[in-house]
Amino acid sequence: MIKQYRLKVGFLNPGSLGTKHEEFLVAMSRHNVDIMAINETWLKTGEEDRAPRLPGYRLHHIPRPSEIRGRGGGVGFYIKKDIPIQILSYVHNSKVEQMWIRVKINAQSMVIDDII
Repeated sequence: MIKQYRLKVGFLNPGSLGTKHEEFLVAMSRHNVDIMAINETWLKTGEEDRAPRLPGYRLHHIPRPSEIRGRGGGVGFYIKKDIPIQILSYVHNSKVEQMWIRVKINAQSMVIDDII
């Protein structure tokens, strides 16, 4: 018998991955998700080092477009390293911040989005 894997996906709006590390790390530890969608990363291009490093996870994110002024914005996912994903392309809309991924688990494919 083949063991089935249940994918656990969460969503969090930390209001900045660059500063509120403790709250974020507690949430990740408490919920033990495979994939955490993140809104309001507040990370700009080149600021990936400000985000918390989580052992066993990788961060994929899209910063807020530079033409949008002010703080906030940005979307992304923390994904367990053993989960294969594909980052999908999408039709660009300057009024919508978005990221789409495809995950294949138990021979089934699903698409997960993160949109502001």
